Amino acid sequence: MTDSPFADDLEAALADLASARADLVSAVQPLSEPDLDRARRGGWPVHRILEHVIQSEWLYAQVAATLSGKPTPERGSTACAGQPADEVLCLLDASRTALLQAIDGVSEDAFYEIKRFGHEEYSVLSLLENAAAHDHEHAAQVRVTVGSP
Repeated sequence: MTDSPFADDLEAALADLASARADLVSAVQPLSEPDLDRARRGGWPVHRILEHVIQSEWLYAQVAATLSGKPTPERGSTACAGQPADEVLCLLDASRTALLQAIDGVSEDAFYEIKRFGHEEYSVLSLLENAAAHDHEHAAQVRVTVGSP
């Protein structure tokens, strides 16, 4: 840890974000193409769950860039249907890279300042917390959908 609460908070948020993504990747990596098409009754197939995660992360990256005073990144591909797990992991990497680039060098003020976007309010910190929670939530959903522990 450092002498700065801001640096500590940023480091902790980034560590939680990395841990959550590792959880999601561990749920996706062993999946076959048929697994990616599996769905629980009344639920999304795995590929749609992952598209949702990627789409959400691109939105987080765009909001984070705005909060950080950076240009808004252009949204990359989110299409997971018909893609093998390794390609889906590449799409997850691209959205994560965009989010991390959006917050690179973020100021302390921008990190904590809450701003309204539509009907929601965010700070960079809250976006990072949301992204981590989102990965954990959907890693569990993927596991339930494919029937793995």
